[in-house]
Amino acid sequence: MRTTTHPLFVVAVVIAAVAQLVAGYFYMASGLMAPLWAIVLLGVWWLVLTYVGVRLVKRRSYLLLLVPVVAAVTWFGVMTFGEAVLGWTP
Repeated sequence: MRTTTHPLFVVAVVIAAVAQLVAGYFYMASGLMAPLWAIVLLGVWWLVLTYVGVRLVKRRSYLLLLVPVVAAVTWFGVMTFGEAVLGWTP
């Protein structure tokens, strides 16, 4: 039995994957501002989100486009909180 994947879904997967990789770059570059424990937690969170994205691809769900959005919002929120409350500075 052969299943075909809609071309629009393939484009969505590529967009989500590239966006998740870009988010991963920002997560790892956070070491310029955040302490090591925060970078480790952010890295684990990024891996969890990536796993969720892979699971959504297997289910052929367009919700996978939200995964990099959640990653970006989380990163921005953590960095803002760390700077404002915890005193993280570049």
